[in-house]
Amino acid sequence: MKVRIIASLISLGCSVMAQEAYEGYTLYNVLNNTTAKLIDMDGKTVHSWLCDASPSSHQYLFPDSTLLRASKISNPPMNNGGTGGKIQLIAWNGIVLWDYRYLDDDHHQHHDIEPMPNGNVLIIAWERKTQAEAIAMGRESISGEMWPTEIVEVNPSNDSIVWEWRIWDHLIQDIDSLKPNYGVIADHPELMNINFGSPHGPPGCGDWIHANGIDYNETLDQIVFSSHQQHEIYIIDHSTTTEEATGHTGGNSGMGGDILYRWGNPQAYNRGDASDRHIYVVHGVNWIDPGLPSEGNIILFNNGNRVGSSNDYSSVDEIVSPVDGYNYYIATDSAFGPSEPSWTYSDPGTFYSNHLSGASRLPNGNTLICEGTSGHLFEVTSAGENVWQHNCGGQATNAKRYSLDYLNDTLKIEENPSQMPKQFVLEQISPNPFTRKTVIHYSLNENQTSNDFRLTIHDITGRIIKTLVSGTKDAGSYNVQFDAKELASGIYFVKLVTDDYNETKKLTLMR
Repeated sequence: MKVRIIASLISLGCSVMAQEAYEGYTLYNVLNNTTAKLIDMDGKTVHSWLCDASPSSHQYLFPDSTLLRASKISNPPMNNGGTGGKIQLIAWNGIVLWDYRYLDDDHHQHHDIEPMPNGNVLIIAWERKTQAEAIAMGRESISGEMWPTEIVEVNPSNDSIVWEWRIWDHLIQDIDSLKPNYGVIADHPELMNINFGSPHGPPGCGDWIHANGIDYNETLDQIVFSSHQQHEIYIIDHSTTTEEATGHTGGNSGMGGDILYRWGNPQAYNRGDASDRHIYVVHGVNWIDPGLPSEGNIILFNNGNRVGSSNDYSSVDEIVSPVDGYNYYIATDSAFGPSEPSWTYSDPGTFYSNHLSGASRLPNGNTLICEGTSGHLFEVTSAGENVWQHNCGGQATNAKRYSLDYLNDTLKIEENPSQMPKQFVLEQISPNPFTRKTVIHYSLNENQTSNDFRLTIHDITGRIIKTLVSGTKDAGSYNVQFDAKELASGIYFVKLVTDDYNETKKLTLMR
């Protein structure tokens, strides 16, 4: 069923307007602010992380209470909107557990990242191409460098790149038959026209695609990402090897690293004109997760930045992609469907953000929306009724809502610090395996005054190699960081000992 919703928003503020709101905690970070916040339904800050840099885009909270975020570094090699360069995993108490940089003279992480079910992280990045390299591939009208999109997958346990994909391997041009990738553009919607679209940013910046949002579909083993500059979303095959991703065969789709699906602006591949266009700048694309209403559909934030228009307005669009197995149907000489969204939320004249922003489906069928430039977060029903809102006090990249029991144990301690643990316990170790630093969580239900109390690290022979805590300690729950910078890879053990308690857990250090 096709539904189009045009709804009005009520005045800003932080409030729950009806009982239909999905109860939970909302995570966000104001742009150019180093503090990430988790708020309850009343807008009260439940927890915050004071980070060492402002965010490049989205951030993600895990059930073990760790926060994954990408952030900006100083003096980047590529300086444009959404610049990042650094990815960190941060414990609840603010300790940085993983600090990874993806940048050098020719590569630079920017905008969004995506945590994967296997523990790895997908990274959107720029890849430098010189003006000569661009011209050699058939690019016309270029002054300076080009920085096309690449996507890499990093394994945090050892900082290794385990998979790579580059748009530069999937180009087409119809300008010069003596140069690579010459062909009829309309015959190859799986390829990117190197001459479509102008670089984004200041003169000479060369940010051609300006990808800004990414999501992963485990069932299909596919990646979707969005492009500010091309006004499209794209799906590619992640089941390929890195070698297959450079070509046109392999993977579940049989298409290698070619574009499996694209939507929003068929002019980009000569399968339509201006009247067929749906997207005017796009941010925050994602699949609706399994188990949620309309699972498998795609949600995107259509910024609505219409060139030369005095009637700009944003919309949140949900589309049903023409997926067929691991591929997507497209008729000869026609654009990829659908012809229009299956559901849209919009409010012309009121709801507008010309960049930033995002949206996601909630378990009750509502949709959480971040109007980025105003910092207005709000939740709407499928009928377009606004049932919750919060003004976060500045521009925001995006927001995520987590259920009330997502961090149940952690939040109980945070909201009631006087609550004493019921027993001695050596709790979770996060991360584990780890590459250098990990955080050990333990609880004491009685004050410790004996010299027998200690928290120690042992090697595989049982020898104590480091004492983390010893002597006296008040009852309570604690986190302690273990830095293994001087140790070799291997198996180690952490032991908690009191007068009447002794427990050991295994640690795996991977370089």
